[in-house]
Amino acid sequence: MLALEDGRVFNGRAAGARTRRGGEVVFNTSLTGYQEVFTDPSYAGQIVCLTYPHIGNVGANHDDEESGKPYIEALVVREFSALASNWRSTESAKQYLERHGVPVIWDLDTRALVRHLREVGALRGVVATDGTPAENLVAEARAIPTIAGLELASRVTCAKKYDWSRGSIDLAAPILEKPSGREGGTRYRVVAYDFGIKQNILRLLVDHGCEVLVVPAQTSAEDVMALRPHGVFLSNGPGDPEPIGYAIQNIRKLLGRVPIFGICLGHQLCGLALGGRTFKLKFGHHGSNHPVKNLLTEKVEITAQNHGFCVDPDSLPSSDVEITHVNLNDHTNEGMRHRSLPLFSVQYHPEASPGPHDARYLFDDFLRILQEWQQ
Repeated sequence: MLALEDGRVFNGRAAGARTRRGGEVVFNTSLTGYQEVFTDPSYAGQIVCLTYPHIGNVGANHDDEESGKPYIEALVVREFSALASNWRSTESAKQYLERHGVPVIWDLDTRALVRHLREVGALRGVVATDGTPAENLVAEARAIPTIAGLELASRVTCAKKYDWSRGSIDLAAPILEKPSGREGGTRYRVVAYDFGIKQNILRLLVDHGCEVLVVPAQTSAEDVMALRPHGVFLSNGPGDPEPIGYAIQNIRKLLGRVPIFGICLGHQLCGLALGGRTFKLKFGHHGSNHPVKNLLTEKVEITAQNHGFCVDPDSLPSSDVEITHVNLNDHTNEGMRHRSLPLFSVQYHPEASPGPHDARYLFDDFLRILQEWQQ
């Protein structure tokens, strides 16, 4: 059973773990990559409804994980395949989620659920596969804290710093041309803040000639600079950016001292550090088919997105900040850069695995800035 805070209840079949889990209910329109969705830390605190009707067909495997475990609170799908037919599969999606304690509800009208969320906005809900009565679940849903105002980065970040040296997996991403940063053995030390970082970001940084050191979300700017980085990366992550005051202050201290590249939550934190404001979207952007226009090149990119908050472009100081990308569905801010200092960020996911790959040039841009900053 799926019970929403407004009293609407959906009945279906149970799979995964026998339990109940609550969170904000959102929908994702991706056609592929369900295991990457399961394991994206940005989904912490959320129940995910996948709009693609058949989920689980290719099973699960270690290489397709974006982190060490699923972060979704629960999964809602139309058809959940008990069988896995793929040579890379090591277990079924059902076994994978059951092993990690994630409940699944399936065989319900996901189109009706999505239309409801689009009309009223994202709602708190509870998925129960343990037989709890509906009225109890509705009450539990109403007692769940709202995502707005919730600081979740500190819950999903790493416990201590670590080195990352693995590049792209041949089957998960195309082999990139040799970036110019590798010529002559040149490598750039990048410190990556982990607010809920996806592993494919780390792989692509390594592909582009970077030595990557991942640090916990609350690492001070002074400690980061003591590592003598050539650049700093600000990762994606869950929750509301405004309560993450420690990160906002650290970005301000790093600004102008080292090149900075931010993605998703990292983009929102850059906006706040530059004096802007963020706001919550009605039902968020979640999927791998969102059109974004690059205002610098006039080209349109198909992008992967997963966020519930946006930076208000009108709140940013136009004398210092230039908007570089805009969402073609709702015209929200999708990218920006500082006019004089080496900082740029995007709201979407250029590292998307399994794709699309339209925006991977942003990693080349970061590499070029690292090179220029050293000259």
